[in-house]
Amino acid sequence: MFHIGYCDHNRFNPDYDRIDRPEGSGDYLFLYFMTPMKMHLEADTCITREGACILYTPGTAQTYRAVKRFKNSFVHFSCDDNDFLKTYDLPVNRIVYPPDPDSLNTLLQYIYVESVGKQEHYEEQLDKLMHLLFILFSRQLHTYPKDSYFPADLYEQFKKARIEILTHIDKEWSVESMAALTNLGTSQFYNYYNLFFNRSPKSELLEARIERSKYLLRVEKIPVGQAAVQAGFSNLSHFTRYFKKECGMTPLEYKNAEEKTI
Repeated sequence: MFHIGYCDHNRFNPDYDRIDRPEGSGDYLFLYFMTPMKMHLEADTCITREGACILYTPGTAQTYRAVKRFKNSFVHFSCDDNDFLKTYDLPVNRIVYPPDPDSLNTLLQYIYVESVGKQEHYEEQLDKLMHLLFILFSRQLHTYPKDSYFPADLYEQFKKARIEILTHIDKEWSVESMAALTNLGTSQFYNYYNLFFNRSPKSELLEARIERSKYLLRVEKIPVGQAAVQAGFSNLSHFTRYFKKECGMTPLEYKNAEEKTI
């Protein structure tokens, strides 16, 4: 379980302010810098850009100074099980640049509000928020492509498009209508989609439709033709062919087999 020490959100310090803790703070410290900082990490010195993050481990020196303005969000914390670093594959004691730091800062705001308000069950809520923080942090660092030749906000644009497609699988999506969500041509859309998610939009949509149809046949127990339509298949023969390819049996065989197990 995570235990929160001191934390703050969108904290302003005096211009050029300096933090110097040679022995660290005695706990973990997650920092999000909203202004450039001059950092001292072991024998190295660097100037960070806006949007930098760092996770300090206990006993590690924490030395940094604002280049001018000083603004950050942070949380000091301890944890009963330090395996969270391995579980979420988190980098420690080095500067990283997550692609969407504002979403991390939103979670830091929730953590701050919860720690100050101390409403009923706040400790359990704080523990869950810390897990969410590090899940999001890990996802941003490990699923975001390392290529740097596309605009910084393009990945977020594609994530939104992907959610739109996969939460409306019953819509008659065409290559053109999917690409229109990103304001790109179909060729660029497919290339970037594969780059970001290691899947084609067509294969992901088909998989989601098959899973929906399986649920409809197994749980809702509706007729095969109706399940096909509600899962986004406009052609029953195409639905049957795809279903058999993915599941090893026809939709009717699947429905009958599920009914026999009840």
